[in-house]
Amino acid sequence: MQMADARRRHDWNIASSVMALTAEINRDRRRRRKPFKPDDFNPYTATRPVPAQATVQQVATLLGAKFVQAQVAPSS
Repeated sequence: MQMADARRRHDWNIASSVMALTAEINRDRRRRRKPFKPDDFNPYTATRPVPAQATVQQVATLLGAKFVQAQVAPSS
């Protein structure tokens, strides 16, 4: 069963590369700035969530902790 799954994934890697190349050749650069990647066409590729951008103060508030700004000593 694992070999069949590996073969299926391999075939999809090849097919998605061909599809991305075909789409990239025909892409209108004014309508779609971002180039196509094989991952855009491969159903086995897991979509990765975009990490959230947060400050330390926002994370502390989210966790219910008190955030205290550190005092920087002036250099002499």
